[in-house]
Amino acid sequence: MTTTGYRIVYTILGVLFAAVVAGSIFLIPSGDEARLPDAVESYSPGEGDLVVQPIKVILDLRPNYVATFVIDGIAIPDDQVDGILQTGRYQFEPGPGKVIEQWTPGTHTVVATYESERGTDVGTVVWTFRIQ
Repeated sequence: MTTTGYRIVYTILGVLFAAVVAGSIFLIPSGDEARLPDAVESYSPGEGDLVVQPIKVILDLRPNYVATFVIDGIAIPDDQVDGILQTGRYQFEPGPGKVIEQWTPGTHTVVATYESERGTDVGTVVWTFRIQ
């Protein structure tokens, strides 16, 4: 190959490299976390987290909100959820005699439904986590 041929090949490779870099910058998501509803302050374990037992499922809401949990399709009775209306913190931990006695390894899905004390604000937060 001649010197001109090499120059053409290197120019084409340079343009392709620049296109890949530019495409990566403009087309790949920025990684910003999804915004939580205003009533939800946080939840734990986080979306997609890999955790080791023992763990509690925790939902922090604004004060004067109530929450219910459905975990892996199992409705958690209110008397098995520790919650304080005045602080908006609700948590569930498996144990003997509860609908979920222990976590199994694998992926778990939490559907938490919340409602303001007056019933004017209702919503749902869904997230998954994995247990090792």
